[in-house]
Amino acid sequence: MTQLGSLDEAVSYIKKLKEKVDELHHRRSSAKAMAAARGASGASTPTTTPTTSGGAGSPKREKYWEASAPVVEVRQRDDTSLDVVLVCSTERPIILHEVITILEEEGAEVVNANHSIAGHKIFYTIHSQVAFSSRIGIDVSSVSERLRALV
Repeated sequence: MTQLGSLDEAVSYIKKLKEKVDELHHRRSSAKAMAAARGASGASTPTTTPTTSGGAGSPKREKYWEASAPVVEVRQRDDTSLDVVLVCSTERPIILHEVITILEEEGAEVVNANHSIAGHKIFYTIHSQVAFSSRIGIDVSSVSERLRALV
């Protein structure tokens, strides 16, 4: 590749990065504006449960659930350890024993599980190791799929 071609590719890549940064800034500004609007109006997180008929299908409620979609992240640090990070809304908490059951069924032994609450979010962190009886290891994609189906 010529030097001019390399420069053209670099310019193109930098432009794409700038567009992505601009998009992320816009999304952050929108999120801050929504949070400020909720705080300024005195409104708090909706307290009705998903099974309640009043307001469950309203556009405001739909936006709230979209903004608080659960996050599932499964990371395998090495052949013997697995970390799971889950983030969910306080309106739809994750049942921790179900997560632990999935991990154990997949061949992991939970070493440590923590949770913390910040605002309207619950953050779970689970550290596990491959069970001694499992010589095959853990299929991270299977764990991820099952956890996503749970939440």
